[in-house]
Amino acid sequence: MGLHSPFARRRLISRNGRILNGGRLGRPADTFRFSDLFESRWKLALFSADKLASLTVPEAATAIGGYAASYSPSLLPRPWYWQGLVAGLGTMFGYQSGLLLSWTISAVAEKLGVEVTIKPGLRQGGMLAGATLAGLGTIAIPLRSLRWHRRNADYVRKPGPDAFWAVASAGAAYGVFFVLMAQWKGTLWLINQLTGRLHHRFAFGLVARLTATLVVLATILVVFDQIILRGVIGVAITASARVDLRTPVNVFQPTTPLHSGSAESLVKWDDLGLQGKRFTCAGPSRERILAVLGEPASQPIRAYASMNGRSLDEVTQTVLAELDRMGAWSRKAILVVTTTGRGNVNEWSTSAFEFLMRGDCATAAMQYSGLPSAVTMMSSKQVPVEASRMLFGAIEERIARLPSDRRPKLYLAGESLGAFGSNGIFDSPDDLLSRAAGGVWTGCPTFAPLQTMLTRARNPNSTVVRPVVDDGRHVRFAMNPADLLIDPSGARFGEWVEPRFVYLQNDTDPVVWWGTHLLWRRPEWLDEMTGTRTPMGQMTWWPFITFWQIAADMPVCRSVEAGFGHKYHAAQCVPAWAGVLGLDSKTDWQPVIDALNTDVPPVAP
Repeated sequence: MGLHSPFARRRLISRNGRILNGGRLGRPADTFRFSDLFESRWKLALFSADKLASLTVPEAATAIGGYAASYSPSLLPRPWYWQGLVAGLGTMFGYQSGLLLSWTISAVAEKLGVEVTIKPGLRQGGMLAGATLAGLGTIAIPLRSLRWHRRNADYVRKPGPDAFWAVASAGAAYGVFFVLMAQWKGTLWLINQLTGRLHHRFAFGLVARLTATLVVLATILVVFDQIILRGVIGVAITASARVDLRTPVNVFQPTTPLHSGSAESLVKWDDLGLQGKRFTCAGPSRERILAVLGEPASQPIRAYASMNGRSLDEVTQTVLAELDRMGAWSRKAILVVTTTGRGNVNEWSTSAFEFLMRGDCATAAMQYSGLPSAVTMMSSKQVPVEASRMLFGAIEERIARLPSDRRPKLYLAGESLGAFGSNGIFDSPDDLLSRAAGGVWTGCPTFAPLQTMLTRARNPNSTVVRPVVDDGRHVRFAMNPADLLIDPSGARFGEWVEPRFVYLQNDTDPVVWWGTHLLWRRPEWLDEMTGTRTPMGQMTWWPFITFWQIAADMPVCRSVEAGFGHKYHAAQCVPAWAGVLGLDSKTDWQPVIDALNTDVPPVAP
C-alpha cells in the first residue's frame, strides 16, 4: 500500500514520529464534510459537535464503561462530590484504555493493508447519535445507580442519595474528566514537539509513540519516587510535627502519676505529640471504674512515648522506663497496643480493657511514624511490624525475668495498620498462642500474613467474612457480640480456651477487604455473600474495577455509624474484651458501654 492511499492519509503517526490528529483515527484532509455543502448555522453547529465528539468506537465505549463502572455497587455510600471524582477518574481510565485499543487496531490494520470506508453522512449521523446516547447516559447511569446506593445507605443506617446526588455527581465527573483531558492533551502536545524536533530516524510509526510514552512514564516514576514521594513524606512529617505541638481544648495534662506526660513522668507533656496527649489524658480513673461497676478498682497505668526524632529502639526504651517508674510489672495484665500511623490508639478498645480489668492493668503504646497510615503503608509497611516486635519483645523479655507466679499476662490490641503491625509479631498461629494471653484486633487488613494463615485454616463450611478456626477454640472472628458465641450455622461455639483472640471485622470495612489481589482475582467473599441483602451481595467482580471501587470507599469509611465501615466502638469492643478475658458471657455490660459512650471524646482513631 502506497504512502498516498486513503488509509495512509489517516495515519495516527507520521514517518518522523509526530502524532497526528491528537492520536485519533481522523479523516483524510480532503474528506467530504456536511459543512462544505450547507452554510446554515445549525449545520455549522452539527460540524462543531462532530469535532467535539470525534471519538472512535473503542474509546467512546470504554469511556462510558469506566463511567458506569464507577457507579456500580460498592461497600459504602458516597457523597456526590466524592462519587463525581471517582466517576471522572473512571471515565478517563476507560477513555485511555479505548485509545490504546484504537492505536493498536490502527497499527495492525495499516500493517495488513486493511482500510474501512464510511460514508460521510453515515459517519456524521453515527457520531451525533453516539454523542446523544453518551449525553443521556451521563444522567441515566447515576439515576439507575440510586437504588444500589440507597440500599447501601440503608444498610449502614445513613440517609440515602436523591436525584440531586445523581445530577451533581455527574456534573462533578464531567469537570474532573475534562480537567484530566486537558492535562492529557498538553502531554500529547509536548510529545509531538519533542518527537517532531529531534527527528530521530528510528522514531517512526508506532515505535515513536511507544518510545515517547515509555520515556514519559519512566520520567514520571523517577520523579514520583525520588522527588514527589520523598517530598510528600517530608511535608507530612513537618506537618505532623507542627500538629504535635498543638493541644486541643479538650485535652489536658494528666494529674495521675500513673500516666505518661504527668508532672512525675519521665516523658514531658509537650514531647508526647498530639496523639500521645490524647491517649494519656484519657481513660477511666479508679473512681470512675468503681462508680460504673460497683467493685474495688485500681488506677490504670498508661505508658506512651513519641518519636521526637528518636530511633524505634530509643522510643521503646522510653516506654520501658515509664513502665518501670509506674510499677507496671506488679499489675495483673499488660496490654501492648500497636498504634496507627500517626500514633493513635483506639480509645474504645483500650478503655474497655481497663474497665473490665478493674484497673489492675498497664497499657503500653508508642509512636513509630509521623505519617498517616495510608502513607506509612505506601512508604514502608514493615515499620509498624518492626515497632510492634521491638516493644512486645522488650516487654515479653522483662516479664520472663519475673518469678513465674508474679508475671502479668500479656495482651495485644491494634486497629487498621496497628492491627497489621501487631499481627506481624508472630510467625504462625502456634507462635501467637504460645506467647500471648489474648488480644482484640479491629479492622485488620486481610493481607496480614497471620490473619491469612488463620483464614485459610478455617472450617470448610465457614466463610472468609466469618471464618471459624478450630471450632472457635482460641480465635474468633466477629462483626457483633452474637458472633462471639454463635457460629455462622447458628450453633453455639464450644468452650473458649485461653489464650483467646478476636478479630473484629465489619463486612462493610474497605480497609479489611481491599488488596492488590482484587486486580486479577475474584475474591472468595464475593461468592460467599452473593444473594445476601448486604453491600457485598450486590457487588460483581471485574478486573481492576472492584479493586478501584473498594479503594474509593476508604476515604469515606469513617463517615458511617458505629459497627459499619471502619468504625469499631464500645458496643463491639466491650463484649470482645469480655470474651478474651474469660468473663461470664451472660453478664450485662451495658453500663460499661454507656460509660464509654459518655466518656470517650469524639476523636477519630
